[in-house]
Amino acid sequence: MEQLFRMCAVLLCAVVFAAQAQVGGIKPGGNHPRQGYFFVGGSYVNTPQGPMMARQMYVEYRFPAKVTQRYPIVMIHGAAQTGSNFTGTPDGRKGWAEYFVEKGYAVYVVDQPTRGRSPWHESVGPVIRFPADQVEQRFTAAANFNLWPQAKLHTQWPGEGPLKGLRGDPIFDQFYASQVEYIGVNAVVEELNRAAGAALLDKIGPAIIMTHSQTGAVGWVIGDARPKLVRAIVAAEPTGPPFAGAVFGTARAPLWFDRNAARLRPAHHALLATEARDASHGRRPQSHALLRAG
Repeated sequence: MEQLFRMCAVLLCAVVFAAQAQVGGIKPGGNHPRQGYFFVGGSYVNTPQGPMMARQMYVEYRFPAKVTQRYPIVMIHGAAQTGSNFTGTPDGRKGWAEYFVEKGYAVYVVDQPTRGRSPWHESVGPVIRFPADQVEQRFTAAANFNLWPQAKLHTQWPGEGPLKGLRGDPIFDQFYASQVEYIGVNAVVEELNRAAGAALLDKIGPAIIMTHSQTGAVGWVIGDARPKLVRAIVAAEPTGPPFAGAVFGTARAPLWFDRNAARLRPAHHALLATEARDASHGRRPQSHALLRAG
């Protein structure tokens, strides 16, 4: 019996040590590449089934054998995506996460709260999903539909043949298989990511925030929350006016996309109108200072 107790004690110590290593091993160190994951943020909510956690964020880390860059990069994906957006491409090429690790960066790739491996809970709000034809029109075969003046220039989606960027093409099907449900209200998305992003920086220290598409505004609200920990914001293809009207509907784009339309001045008025409308609905206006013309 004493031997059994001793074995149980050893096993318990091993489990505790492994748990501590998982939580504590989130910063680069050592002389070999490492990867793993942890969660940040979240709180318990009462449900008819009992207490459940909501609003937590999954974080995957990838460290090179030798970190040569001063600050790590936190990659935050866009709408309907998960962190897999940065870990590979639908046609099998390396993703940005691997690329930056090879360049000596420590990389943290997240699944936004309520997305992918960051579980959704109904208390946060309802979710939506892109239908396949909308993905074709807006992202993968924009040149086929010509919904805005520059759409014909979007020809670099990988693949060949008449189904390039469309359903039935194996690369498109791989990409669409990665699409998931997501919170469709940007004010909620920003609130969730602000809290979770701040919790992540509190854990890992100063970092570069890299956002994409839907999360274009998220880098700025995380910067507001942790101004001393956000060293830079890289916004790849960020959302925001005046582009929304061109891609979320089937009507022709507004005139500010025309190079000859009053030197973009209508865009300036549209941005101000958007900010005023957000304020009147009690939402925090997004920062569009870099987009304003005139």
